[in-house]
Amino acid sequence: MSSSQNKKQKRSCMDAALSKLNYSMRTASELRKSLLDLDYEPDEVNSVIEELKEYKYLDDERYAIEFYKKCRRKNWALPRIIQALGEKGISRGTASAMLEDFFGSDEFQDTGLEEDERALALKVGMDLAEKHLASGKEINDSFLGRVARRLGSLGYDTGTCWYVVGKIRDLKREEDQ
Repeated sequence: MSSSQNKKQKRSCMDAALSKLNYSMRTASELRKSLLDLDYEPDEVNSVIEELKEYKYLDDERYAIEFYKKCRRKNWALPRIIQALGEKGISRGTASAMLEDFFGSDEFQDTGLEEDERALALKVGMDLAEKHLASGKEINDSFLGRVARRLGSLGYDTGTCWYVVGKIRDLKREEDQ
């Protein structure tokens, strides 16, 4: 392949990459897979990925932080966020390290997001309980099971789910007295 054809093909791969990044933020792994699925050569894909990293158009650490913020606003537990990042091509160890650094930063303090898993899970459970009670229903075992399942679907561990269910039961006991 001539040098001009190679440049044209690389530009085409770069254009495809930029188009995908313009649509939404992606990890290097996601973009690599997407470009390879479009039948670009592995060497040219790797070259484009490296160039985009140099220009900071592709930054897995920034992606992990923005993904964390988005998921935390949806009340996801940290293990579920790390698992989802793994599915996007950022290893568990790398994701954990990136987020640990973020938790110690001023940027994290400015987000107003809750770092304490139990506190966040308790907030989710209490919000569910308040809505349930406001609709005129009572707190019973069926409702408590629903709360536990909801927390589990958000990625909270069994101990945290039991903790929240216990706190809601305490709330019910207080109301019964």
